[in-house]
Amino acid sequence: MPVVRIAHNLSRAEVRRRMAARADDLVKLIPGGMGRVEHRWEDEDRMAFTIHAMGRAINSTAMVEDDALAIDFELPAGMGFVAPMVEGIIRQAGDKLLLGKG
Repeated sequence: MPVVRIAHNLSRAEVRRRMAARADDLVKLIPGGMGRVEHRWEDEDRMAFTIHAMGRAINSTAMVEDDALAIDFELPAGMGFVAPMVEGIIRQAGDKLLLGKG
């Protein structure tokens, strides 16, 4: 599973607060706005996401670490060629929603 790491210098509590406050905004990052995002906290430091777009689902988890937010994702079979694009979107989303960049 590919992993994207978003470095931060925030407390874990602040990372969790920002993720909780902004998770619903993730749907805005789906190209064309055609899709939906489901999310849930699995434990204190792990949020699971499912991104639904173009008839596909991408499962992802975000792990809060001391110095980074580690986001992994699983592409459906035959979709490996879009991994670089998905990684870019995840990095952009992490920077924007966690760090307020972009």
